Amino acid sequence: MIAAGALVLWVLVLIFGWAIQPIEDTVPVEVDPASELAAILAERPDLTPPDAVRAQLVHCNSLFANDARDFAEPLPELPPEYVYARTPCIGPHNGARVAAAVNVVAVIALVVGWVMISRRFRLEAEPETKSTSPTPVG
Repeated sequence: MIAAGALVLWVLVLIFGWAIQPIEDTVPVEVDPASELAAILAERPDLTPPDAVRAQLVHCNSLFANDARDFAEPLPELPPEYVYARTPCIGPHNGARVAAAVNVVAVIALVVGWVMISRRFRLEAEPETKSTSPTPVG
């Protein structure tokens, strides 16, 4: 029983230890559709530079923070005529919250299942009690 409790506590420490860590998001980067470069690449895609930026790493808040990222801190700068293909941090932040909730629910379900099974086996293993009152003679 103590070992099971210690195991559950250890799993919860791992879950919450992971949850307090900041999240990183690799955001796809694309050519700004309103830029001159986009018009050129639409006609001649072979002119795309081989070292063109494809993604940018963005540091996000932990999943316990209200906002996915600190909006006071600017996003990493991109080369001219490039933009982020999606809003950074929103998807990974929401995904991490769902993963943490699933992990906690799974731990709770395992604990409840373990308790229910151990109670059933304990009840089946207990010998039937016999009456200890004396039998009348005679």
